Amino acid sequence: MFWPDKGDIASEIPTKDELIGMLQEAGVDYRVRRVPKGVLFGWGEEPHKSAHFVVEGMVEIYKLERDGRKKTLYFCKKGDFFGFQILGDSCVPIATASACADSELIAIPKESFFKALHTCPDFADMVVKYLYNLISVLTNESVQSAFYATAQRVPMLLFSLGRDEQGSHDAAADDGTPAPIIVKYNNSDLANILGISRNSVTSSISRLQEQGIVAKRRNSIEILDMDRLEKVTLLESSE
Repeated sequence: MFWPDKGDIASEIPTKDELIGMLQEAGVDYRVRRVPKGVLFGWGEEPHKSAHFVVEGMVEIYKLERDGRKKTLYFCKKGDFFGFQILGDSCVPIATASACADSELIAIPKESFFKALHTCPDFADMVVKYLYNLISVLTNESVQSAFYATAQRVPMLLFSLGRDEQGSHDAAADDGTPAPIIVKYNNSDLANILGISRNSVTSSISRLQEQGIVAKRRNSIEILDMDRLEKVTLLESSE
């Protein structure tokens, strides 16, 4: 989840079978859902009484202003949770969730979530660690926004997403060569995540492409040289 660095979160998340095992140990209800792209999980400011775990696919969490402006808060991918509004009395989220790809999810009703917290120590331990790491990630994102200029944040975002993508497959092709690092976001997605204009993202991506560090693909960006991209982030963050 979120771009600054989800490495800590990724190291703590359960697999589908592990999570189902915890829920069954607690004796609670849950539902495995397969949803097509475009399905909404409730609008912001409307009660929604289930949390979700992403087994496969991707879910966008975003905020819509009254004037139609949209701000992407984060994308939930495999191994992420969303729907922590159930921890509050009103169960009212501050944002809207929408599947941006065909996805498989585990839906956990509020009553089941709390019962699992109270009766399954492994589940409680996992949730506490996940929330702590999520707070750390959000704090890091806030620091990045405050200290780094737009031109700096784009390569930093790409590097973080690329590292996340590396960790998600960590596999080699049949001939032993590393799998390509594909960041599955377009310029508009990156602009929404950073809260900057699409033109600013396009300019920064173009500079990186001219240096042979990235290559623009259809609705995605391939990182050709992670080492050089990291050097760019270090140089720009030190300026």
